[in-house]
Amino acid sequence: MKKKMLGSLVILGATGLILGACGNQKEADKGNGKTETITFINHKTDWETNGKWDEYMAEFNKKYPDIKVEIQTITDYAGQIKTRMNSEEYGDLLMIPGDIKPEDYGNFFEPLGKKDELGEKYLGLNDRSYDGTSYGIPSQMNATGLVVNQKVFEDAGITEFPQTPEDFISALKTVKEKNAEVTPLYTNYAAGWTLSNWDFVRSGAAGNPDFTNEMTTDTAPFDSGKTMNTIYNTLYEVSKQKLIEADPTTSDWEQSKVDMANGKIGVMVLGSWAVPQIKEAVAENAEDIAFQPFPMTAPDGKQYLPIGGDYNYGINVHSKHKEAARKLLDWLVNESDYAEDNGGLSAKVGADYPESLQVAQEAGVELLEENPAPAGKESLFSAINDQAELGIGTTDAEKQRIIDAAVGNSNETFDAIMKDFNTRWADAMKTVGE
Repeated sequence: MKKKMLGSLVILGATGLILGACGNQKEADKGNGKTETITFINHKTDWETNGKWDEYMAEFNKKYPDIKVEIQTITDYAGQIKTRMNSEEYGDLLMIPGDIKPEDYGNFFEPLGKKDELGEKYLGLNDRSYDGTSYGIPSQMNATGLVVNQKVFEDAGITEFPQTPEDFISALKTVKEKNAEVTPLYTNYAAGWTLSNWDFVRSGAAGNPDFTNEMTTDTAPFDSGKTMNTIYNTLYEVSKQKLIEADPTTSDWEQSKVDMANGKIGVMVLGSWAVPQIKEAVAENAEDIAFQPFPMTAPDGKQYLPIGGDYNYGINVHSKHKEAARKLLDWLVNESDYAEDNGGLSAKVGADYPESLQVAQEAGVELLEENPAPAGKESLFSAINDQAELGIGTTDAEKQRIIDAAVGNSNETFDAIMKDFNTRWADAMKTVGE
């Protein structure tokens, strides 16, 4: 089937951004006879061990032979890179950590251009822009939803993927009844970070590009019947009804990818970036792996996949090689296959719809990018979220708390947890607003 172009899809909210190349291109292509060395720090440790970064940099050097790139990869990237950022020595180009406050971007990263101008060419600029200036460009755009082993569902007699939480839970029960050896839904509780994907589905589940912005004015966003409650209740119910791994506290992220590829797991809530990793785990079953939206239908009767930027490329504001770093950034975004190789969508407006999302595409699922926060309120959601300590999209503890309550590791009820969330959110709104 012919691939769709992102530009032809219905994308709610702001369109994205692109970055203009720095310096004189003709001079860059010709070279100046001097070799400049820059450091690129990233989280792709697998690409360092399998030689993929070497291949990429060899291609980069065909265009820029006078720029030598030293690759540094970090396993615990989010934690370790922030420690390095306490000094000025955090490379020349790096992946921007996800929990830097927007008002602090300028303290750490070089401005890349005006957001409205870059937005004509790139998607996903909202997250790493502040006061009209962009400090990062997404390495790729990810959709968040469900990675699915289609054969597991087909073997259970389920030919159409469910579109409501009730039908979804019923389907998982059927999967378990048909094959007791299959884990219908794997939470990856022990990995922790994986649970943030339950938060990232929120705008798509609601079909609302202003969903996150509207949470900043809602004193009870976790009430029954509201989107966040429904998402969390789905997590609670699949856990309570024993449709997840037997002991979630000992789950194994790396093994889960192999098990899903082998048909031992039905569903995991993840980003589209996970599809190629799972397909590569056991190559002979790759065609079984697909991607679906979270099982909720928006008020308009449609289903949406929320898209957002993965790690953004940013330039160290203290770098002595900013022009060379910008050339590498532009090459990675505009000319390399990084997004495609990692199961994501290119940040470039008009790029091909990726293979990992073709099943959802054929089912009529639309992409949704959230609108930016109003001017002057870019940090409001993160400020309330931090004050409430709910970790929406950033930490795993409260999602683990929901699972613990569901499986009997605590005496809490779901309703009590949601009441606590509402109280903390409302109190945080009041504190932040003072």
